[in-house]
Order: sequence, then structure tokens, then C-alpha cells
Amino acid sequence: MIKRYKAVFSSLHTLYRLTHSFIDPKDFVLGVSKLYKNIFKADKVILVCKISNFYNFIKVQLYDKKQMVKKGGISILSKREKDILQDTKEIILDTRLICPLVFIEPFGIVYIKRKTKNDIFDDLEKRWFISISEQVSVYIKIYNLYQEQRKTILNYIKSLTTLLNQYIPTSHLHPKSTAKLIRMLSKELKLSSSEIKSLEYASLLHDAGKLHIPSTLLTKQYPLTDKEYKLIMKHPRKGVELIKELELLKPVIPIILHHHERYDGKGYPSHLKKEEIPLGSRILAVIDAFDAMFFGRPYKKNMSLEEVERELYNQKEKQFDPKIIDCFIKILNMKDTKKYLNSLR
Repeated sequence: MIKRYKAVFSSLHTLYRLTHSFIDPKDFVLGVSKLYKNIFKADKVILVCKISNFYNFIKVQLYDKKQMVKKGGISILSKREKDILQDTKEIILDTRLICPLVFIEPFGIVYIKRKTKNDIFDDLEKRWFISISEQVSVYIKIYNLYQEQRKTILNYIKSLTTLLNQYIPTSHLHPKSTAKLIRMLSKELKLSSSEIKSLEYASLLHDAGKLHIPSTLLTKQYPLTDKEYKLIMKHPRKGVELIKELELLKPVIPIILHHHERYDGKGYPSHLKKEEIPLGSRILAVIDAFDAMFFGRPYKKNMSLEEVERELYNQKEKQFDPKIIDCFIKILNMKDTKKYLNSLR
């Protein structure tokens, strides 16, 4: 009995984790479906639900170690599924349990089944099924709201990035190119999907604080004075000020704040060193430096890939994390990567 209770409590934690992740809606619904299959040891699971701003419906079927995911309109639902969605009534049988998913109004159905009549759902499992389905309804609603918020934040990021590039183009890499390098490097470093997404957001916003710096200073073609450099050094904190109230971007804040720290502790603003520096900041520091060297800046001409590689290697354990440099140089030496990067200039 204790083991069964632990499984239920664990499922609630899994629901929370799925809801607050950045995963694709199809993967979210698939994850919830697998949760039902595992908790109730079901031979078959069908989960249908609406995900706002994406598709009319997503339908997942798990059976005989197979899985099928469909997305589309009402036509992907069977007649019985349509009827259950309309009636909003639970169907509780010995080997089949069906429950509409409702939050203010019906938006989905969950159906689980065991093959044999000798393996029936007991009374406790039936009660758990209804209770968990109520929780799933709430979490799916939260997920929908979270995705709507995410869409709003993405529009904010795009607008802010456009404004920044009009004010002063601080990066020559197109966002898609930056995202491609981040994904390649993240794969080598075995980062999670949420870590990758935070890095992509940070790569778009890390120089947003430069909006507070005179454009004449950012386009200056001669070395900066000490006074000018101190002004430039304020941009990470200024950038954080622009996003600190946005809940979705909370994981991005430390990446932006510390992307100018150095592995040897001689960076800014906090003089962190080695693993004290957030991993995302250490990665972004390498991507940002590559951008500056490969595409050049108003005060510095661009370098060839070979020159960039040598400079990155020379800065191992000084400016950059050696593990990240090794992974990045490995990527730069790939034939397809070289061809792609050279095509951007």
C-alpha cells in the first residue's frame, strides 16, 4: 500500500515537472499518457486534449509497447470520444476507466484499459483515477497558460532584440545561426532541453543592457578609455534590469549577469572563477567571443576560423572553461560546420 501511495505522490511531482518545462506540446501530452500507463499498469492508454495556441487536439495512444501521436481537428476523435467529451461523464468499469478532462469546460478525455478480466481495477485505483484526472485537468490548464505566457515573452524578446539591433548591431551572427551553434555545443555537453532554451534566450538578450550606453561609444573604432570601459561593464546588470520581472526568464538572469566573467576570475561584474560561474555564462562567453573574432567589430578586423581556433585554445583556463573550449573546437573542426560558417561571411 505504501508503495502505491509513493507512486501517486511521485506522479504529482512528475506532472509539475512536465508542466513547467519547455517541452513541445506533443511531448507534454505523451508524458502525461505514460504517467497514466505506469501508475495504473494499463495495457492501453488514450489521451485526447486541446492545447491552446497550437492545435485543436492532440491525441496519444499507447498500447502493446507502441505509441501513436496525432494532432488536428475534431476529425481525429472517434464518435465515442466525441460523445464522452460532450457528456462529460466518467465511465468506471472493471477493466476500463474513462474520465473527461474538465476545467470550467471540457477539453479532453483519458481512457485506460487492462486486457484481461482477471486483472481488474480495484476500488482504490478507481478513486485514484478520478482524483488524478482532476489534477491532470488543472495541470493541463496551467500548461496552456504557461505556453501563452511563453508566447508573449517570445514576442517581447523579438521586439527587444529588433530594437537592440537597430540601435547597435552587437552581433553579426543571425539568431538562427547562434541557436545552431548553441544546440551543437549543448549536445556535446549533454545539456537538458530547458538549459538549451535558457541559453538561446540569453544569447538574444545578453547585450540588451547596451541600450543604456551611448551608441557613439559602442561604435567607437579606437580602444576604449578606462572611464568608457567602466561604463561598458555596467551592461550585464542593466540587461538584467530589463527582464527581472518576467517569471519565464528567471533562469536566464544569471547567464546574462555573468557572461563576462573569466575562468581565471579576472572578469566582471563579480570576479567569479571556474565553476562559480554559471555553466550557461561560460558557454555564452565562448559563443560571444567567437562571434567577435570571426565577424570582427568596428575596432577589430575579423579572423579566419584557424586564427579563431588558436586564440580560443590560447585562452583555455584563462578566459574560458577548458572543457567548453575543447567541445567548441571539436565542432569548429567539423567539415559541415566550417562550410556553414564560411558561407555566413
